[in-house]
Amino acid sequence: MKRIVVTGIGAVTPIGNSATEYAESLKNGVLGLSDITRFDTSGLSKRAFQVTGFEPPPFAKIHDPFIQYVFRAVEEALRDSGLDLSQLDRDRVGIAVSSSKGGMMTFERFYGSFLKHPSALLAARVYANFPPNLAAQWIARHWEFFGPAKTVSAACATGLYSVMEGIRMIEQDEADFCIAGAGDASVTRLMLAGYRQMGVLSMGHMRPFDARRDGFLIGEGAGIVILESEESAHARGASVYGRVLSYAYGFESFHPYALSAESDGLTRCLKQVLRTAGINASDIEYLNVHGTATRQGDLYETRQIKSAFGKAAYHIPMSSTKSLVGHMIGASGVVELIACLVAMRDSFIPPTANLEQVDPECDLDYTPLRSKEQEVKIACSISMGFGGQLGAILFA
Repeated sequence: MKRIVVTGIGAVTPIGNSATEYAESLKNGVLGLSDITRFDTSGLSKRAFQVTGFEPPPFAKIHDPFIQYVFRAVEEALRDSGLDLSQLDRDRVGIAVSSSKGGMMTFERFYGSFLKHPSALLAARVYANFPPNLAAQWIARHWEFFGPAKTVSAACATGLYSVMEGIRMIEQDEADFCIAGAGDASVTRLMLAGYRQMGVLSMGHMRPFDARRDGFLIGEGAGIVILESEESAHARGASVYGRVLSYAYGFESFHPYALSAESDGLTRCLKQVLRTAGINASDIEYLNVHGTATRQGDLYETRQIKSAFGKAAYHIPMSSTKSLVGHMIGASGVVELIACLVAMRDSFIPPTANLEQVDPECDLDYTPLRSKEQEVKIACSISMGFGGQLGAILFA
């Protein structure tokens, strides 16, 4: 089996419009929360983790923001990887880029207009920006890549699932390189109203694992990684952020968005990722948890980690970086995976913001309030999506 590595990263987040800015903000515990001014928030949460100061690439200005964020992250990741695009076999470049929902801003912007004045041109513009798989289409067209494209929609686990599918492309010799990740732009009235109705949206602050937690706040942005075989990276002298040790899919069928205290989907997923890697839980030196600050979700995740890792769970530094960037929905999994990669590169543990009154039932080391310096040789990231999708990935 080929050993897969990450040689390039790109990110657009509420705490930095590049992977470099994002990494620095993680170290410094920068909080990306701001007031929503794009639309009337009456009856809704009035704050979100929004991308600010962002200038889309000129060729992407007509696209939905989720595609614009993806484009910028792809540009950065390709540049960071050191790939010479003029020398690539473009038939051997795969794409695994998606979104949890697609162009929600485009949908909200044009839906009313279309009902009043039906137009084939308007419908075409919406369709070219709305489906979650369209980001891959526009990447392939702009950079003239002709390899396979596999798009995955797995709700909040979309970003991680996309990366895992990109890894599989190279493992199965369908591509030599893969552009993998996700983007999301869900700070819209419809999404805020939906999450509020579900009872998972906070009306104040996002406080993962805190006794006062009452839900998440929405974030937006994109994350992209460049994947290739270790042999390929070595041959071209590329810098490597991390080598994939293993990854695992999991599933919970209990409820569309709730989690049962009696189920064990995440436990089984985490045990599988350890078995495949051939390591012990005590070997993990940083764990990026899903940590959405919902009452049920944080407790479920804590219990499942303890069930999977045993006593070692109490000695693993972990954090919810969603507390800094918000819940970036489909983009969360890949942006958190990138947090693991920069933590290994820069030897630090990112913090969990706003964790001031620890829930006694959430009693693991969540790195409250401030980052800490620490060498990280093996890191793990967990994603959980509405609909029951679960996933975990290990890097060395």
